[in-house]
Amino acid sequence: MTGINHAVTGAVVALVVKEPLLALPIALLSHFAIDCLPHWDYKIPKHLKRRHLIIAADLVLSILLTVALAMIAGDLAWLVLACSFLAILPDAMWLSYIIWGKPSPHDSNTPLHLLRRFHFKIQWSETAHGAVVEMLWFALMSRVFLNLTG
Repeated sequence: MTGINHAVTGAVVALVVKEPLLALPIALLSHFAIDCLPHWDYKIPKHLKRRHLIIAADLVLSILLTVALAMIAGDLAWLVLACSFLAILPDAMWLSYIIWGKPSPHDSNTPLHLLRRFHFKIQWSETAHGAVVEMLWFALMSRVFLNLTG
């Protein structure tokens, strides 16, 4: 899933659960839960000259969305920010792949490597058609968020 979908899902978790001790870990786990859904193939070919711009655009849009959702959330703004951040956070484990196209040479047999393998295996359906699922998920989560704040 794209960062923007993880962000809006984390925001919904914050509003539904409201209790930080439960909402924060649930938001983190939501990342893996929605990555099990079919979604867009986020692997951007290295030969694209603007590859890093595409990745940066998703990050910037995710941050802007998170801030906007927090502003709408009122008293739970800080929890929306924290849950959205935690819902996006697991994708940071792919930074070495995003930047250099390969894992760090000191990365085998570490807990991070094992978590990456798990994360990779649960993403069983990454295709161009997954973009439709991503758009539907975003629309659904946005609607839920607005209903909860409305």
